[in-house]
This record gives sequence, structure tokens and C-alpha cells, in this order.
Amino acid sequence: MRIVYQDIRLGVRMLVRNPAFTLTAVLCLGLGMGACMTIFSLFNELFLRPFPVPHQERLVDLGETAPKWNKPRSLVRYNDFTAWREHNKTFECMAAYIKWGTNLSVDDKAEHVGVLFATHDFLDVLDVRPMLGRGFTPEEDRWGGPKVVLLSFGFWKRFFGQDPAILGRTLNVSDEALTIIGVLPPEAIFPESAEIWRPLAWHREQGIDKYWFMGMGRLKKGVTIDQAREDLTRIHKALAKEYPDNEITSPTVNYLREEYFNHVQGGISMMLSAGGLALMIACCNVTSIMLARGAYRSKEIAMRAALGATRGRIFRHVLTESLVLSILGAIVGIVIGFWAFEVLLARLNSSVDIPSWMTFDRDHRYAFFCIAVVGFATILSGLVPALQAGYARDLNNVLQASGTHGTASQSRRRTLNGVVVGQIALALTLLIGAGLFLRSYGKVRQVDPGFRTKGILTYRICLSGRANATDDVRRDFFEQHNQKVRALPGVAQFGLCDLIPLAGHSDMRFDIEGGSIDGQNVTVLQRTATPGYFEAMGVRLLSGRFFIEKDNRRDSERTVIVNETFANHFWAGENPINKRIRHQGTEDWMRVVGVTKDVKQYGFEQEMRPGVYIPHAWNVTGNMYGVVRTSADPLTLVAPIREIVRSINPGIPITHVKTMSQHVDTSMLLRLIYSWLFGVFAAVAGIMAFAGIY
Repeated sequence: MRIVYQDIRLGVRMLVRNPAFTLTAVLCLGLGMGACMTIFSLFNELFLRPFPVPHQERLVDLGETAPKWNKPRSLVRYNDFTAWREHNKTFECMAAYIKWGTNLSVDDKAEHVGVLFATHDFLDVLDVRPMLGRGFTPEEDRWGGPKVVLLSFGFWKRFFGQDPAILGRTLNVSDEALTIIGVLPPEAIFPESAEIWRPLAWHREQGIDKYWFMGMGRLKKGVTIDQAREDLTRIHKALAKEYPDNEITSPTVNYLREEYFNHVQGGISMMLSAGGLALMIACCNVTSIMLARGAYRSKEIAMRAALGATRGRIFRHVLTESLVLSILGAIVGIVIGFWAFEVLLARLNSSVDIPSWMTFDRDHRYAFFCIAVVGFATILSGLVPALQAGYARDLNNVLQASGTHGTASQSRRRTLNGVVVGQIALALTLLIGAGLFLRSYGKVRQVDPGFRTKGILTYRICLSGRANATDDVRRDFFEQHNQKVRALPGVAQFGLCDLIPLAGHSDMRFDIEGGSIDGQNVTVLQRTATPGYFEAMGVRLLSGRFFIEKDNRRDSERTVIVNETFANHFWAGENPINKRIRHQGTEDWMRVVGVTKDVKQYGFEQEMRPGVYIPHAWNVTGNMYGVVRTSADPLTLVAPIREIVRSINPGIPITHVKTMSQHVDTSMLLRLIYSWLFGVFAAVAGIMAFAGIY
């Protein structure tokens, strides 16, 4: 230990004597290490940190797939779920759930809160128990059962001040009086964070053909994913006589981490590799500096060897210098990494809702990674200079040479040149990768989305509760809202739609008059719109007309507008105007009155699907997006629109307020972040490569 201490003290003293060299090396290593640590913080949270629940290795996501309907992944139908839960042999427990939003009015303030409807065994799957009270019973999870509710810890704290006497009191949610039976612990925020939990209490005949629910199960010990999938498939196919759709659909069983984060694993791994390349370039930079500096220290090292220092001691001394530099670089890298990650996290938070259970804390894995990075940098940057110093063969010539400065030997020069060449190659790799990412991002941004992005404000209105449950009440609310918003100064166009571009999905199956069986099995994107929506959103009309006020009345003929892909799929080479379609299982035909240009509903890179728009009068949903087009700043209209909603119904808030430009930016956020990070790494690598050449 004394020898190690002496080596460290000597290394520190030599570095202090050469502040320019030390500062340059530490900054190079700090930049490289900071790049790695920034991405590792994200990688650690997504792929290494355990979920905040027990038995996570046995928790799986349940879904369904129907390739024939062009649905590689869908939610679960309730009747399928109940059969799986009752007859499976591979699960300890299984639950279904769905998250909805509702309006809660407290002290004359309207607030939109998240409500998680879950089966009674949901807490059993997560192995979570209420901190106050109890969970749901099977009797409460039945249609017409007792109206009960669980509160999240945050909601209990915010609205009731953590009052322990809350049990047994009633809470008015969506015009229903619910009895509070328990309070969940703070960690009960996985997999969905919600303020209020209610029993699912689903009627078997309610929405029997709707794939609306998320599913989760806990496998028995020793059961594999494949065994569980085969087990559920056996049950699923046995229901085909009762439910013919089960011949087309199949269960999906995936580990939760794979289901949640598999779509970003490739990108994050690529970013981590890019950070590793940046660190390697930094180490090459330090290696080249130490090799160049070694030429000036050759006499000093030769003198120490002549005085009895062994090759091992000289080797260890130079490697110790590299270790000290790596530790200092790691300190700088941690600071840079913390700052860069906070910037990255702020950018993510401004565009997407990050689950509250994702904390991004620096834990022991982060500490081990930092130690590994220090060791890697020490060896990579110090090994070659240490070998050059400890195993030099020309000590006599160096001691006999005249002058105060040493000259690099031919072998040292070859090594130095090789390091610089490697540095340039690594930097070019990053620069080319960054160029490809930026070029790809630019091409995606140039894709025609089929709608306007400038000067458009969107917001969501949710009419929940018994008072807003009837079609007449909903229709009257939206008609008043429509008239008052159109009258606002600066509003050029206004309309309503239940699913605006880049903000959701709802599919149905249709019959085509005179169509084929193959055509009947195509799943179609359905959207509900009012007159004025297409003009406000800037959707282009290819033939026919948009909806008019007459289409939005119940006493008028049923009409529908289809997109270009729908028309080409079912009526290729024909004029679709005045053709008729209907929802499968109904007798209500709808006449096509218009064909629109395709709109990118799922993202600029996603394939187009057949789609239809139906008038709001024939699907009077209470959840609608308002779309306002204006020549001024769209956000200036938020306050007057809030007042309009409040004047019609004080208990209704508006939520999801965004411009269409923000929707587009959010949809491209991952690609933008990848391009930005790759660009930053490439720029840093280029600077370090130029410094290395110098």
C-alpha cells in the first residue's frame, strides 16, 4: 500500500506541474465520460432498474393479435379475459384494467382526474395492499355491485390532508356517490398512475365485441412465456364456436419490460454505443498527448531506470498517472452527465407524460458503471504510454543525447500515428452516423401529413357523469360551444373531432355494399367530426364535399367521408361518391359524400390505413377535441375558450391543450433526440479528433 500511495502522490505531483496537459486530458475524458453517463442514466431506468413491484420477473402483459385485421397488437376483449382467468393452468392470478378520465368538481374548481377501473384481483397481481382500509371484493366487481372507490396516496394527501378518518365517507365522481374503502400506498403508481381506483364491474354483454382492456398476469413459478402463451391459446381457440372472432385473434403474452420499452431498445443501445465511441476517442486523445509528452520525459524516465527503478515500477507509475486523470475526468464527466441528462429529461417532460414510477435516480448500477468507465479509460488511455515508458530499449542513447528535450523514437512515432489514425476513424464513424440520422429526420419532416400544422390550437373536452350522459345534453353542449368559439375574435375556422391526428386510435369493421368477404375483414380507422373540422384542420378534399350542417342532424340521411386509402382499397378505379357502407352487424347504410387526402394519424413514418369520418350526430360521444385555426398566436385563445366552457358548464375543464406543431414535435421526439444526441457526440468527437491531430 505504501508503494501504491507513493505512486499516486508522485503522479499527482507530476500532473500539478503540467497544468495545461492535465486540464486538456481531464476535459477530453470528462466529455467522453459525460456522454456515456448521460445515456446510461436513461438505459439504466428503461432496461436495468427493477419495476416498483414484487415478482417483476413473473409479471407479463396480456393482449391479443389479429394479423388478418392488420392488428399486430391490440387490447383484450373482456369475455376472452374472463375465460383465460377461469381456465388457465399457468398463472397465479390475472387482472384486467382500463384508465379513463373524469371530471371532479371541488370548491368550485373543475379538475380532470385519472380513474383506473380494475378487476378485483388487480392488487393481487401487483402484490400491493392498501395502507388504509381494504381492496375490492369480487361482489364489488360485478355489474350493479356496491359503488366503492380507492384513493391514491397523492389524491388523499392533496384533497383530504391525509385524514385517517376518510374511510366510509363518500366521494362524488361523475355524479355518482362512491364510498371510500381504502387508500393505496405511495408506490401504487405502477403500471398506470391514477388518482382514483374503481372496480371494473363490467357486464358481459356490454361492449362484448370491444377490445378495450389492458391485461396483466403473474406467472406461476417455473412457467415460461411460451408455456403461458400455449395455455391461453388453447382456451382462446376453444371459444371460437361462441365467438367466431377467436378464429382470427390470438393471445399475446410478453414480459412487461419488453412490452413497454422494446420499441426504443435499438435506439437507446445505439446511443450508448455512440457514447462509448466518444469515450474511446477521448481516451485516444489522452493516449496521444501522453505519448507526445513521453518524448519530453524520456530523459527523466531513463534516469530513474539508471538509478534502479524497475520496468514494472515505471509501468505502474505511468498507469497511475492515467488512473488519476481518469478519476478527475470521471468527476467532470459526472457533472456534465448530470447537467446533460437534466436537459434531456426536461425536453422529454415538456412533450410526453413520463410515468411517475420512472424516477431516473442514480443508484448502485450507475456507481458501478462509473467505476467501470474509470477502469476502461485508465487502461485504454494509459496502457500504451506505460508500455512505451516501461519497456523502452534505448535508455543509453537517451541519457547520452544532448539538449534539454527528448526526441520521439521511431517506434513511439509509429504508435502515436496509429493512435491518431484510430481517433480519426472513430470520429468519422460518429460523423457519418450523425449525418445519416439528421438526413433521415429531415426526410421525415418533409413528409406531407395531410393537415396543417401552423396556427392551429387543439384541446380536449370530456363530458362525464350522469348529468352529461344523454345524447341531447351532449349535443346541446357542443352546439353552444361551437357557436361561441366561432364568434371569438381571430378564429378563422373551428370544428370538433373525437380523434385528431397523432392523438389516438379507434377502429371498426365495415361492410361494403356489393363488397367482397376479404374487404369486410379490413379494420378501419373511425373518426367522428362536426362540420368545420376539415376546414380548420386543413384536410384536403379530393372529391365530393365536406360535412355540412344538414349531415349533423338526426333527421337527415346518414353520410360518411372516407380517406384516399379507403377509396383505393375498396373501389380502385371507381368513383366512390354515393357508394354505401355500414358498420358490421347493423342495417344502417351510410352514403359516401366525400373523399379526403390521407391524414397521418399514427405518425409520419407509419403506413396509412383505410379511414372514415362520420358526423357527430350519429355518434354523440362526450369526448371531443376542439380544433381552432387562427392567424394569431393560437395559445392566446386558451383563456377565452376556458371561459366559454365555464359559462356553459362550470364543472367541465379543458385538457390536453396543445398546438398542432407541438403534436408533430411530440410524435417525432424520439427521432429528434436520437439525431440531436448523435449530432452532439459527433461534434464532440470531431473537436477531440482535431485536438488529437494537433
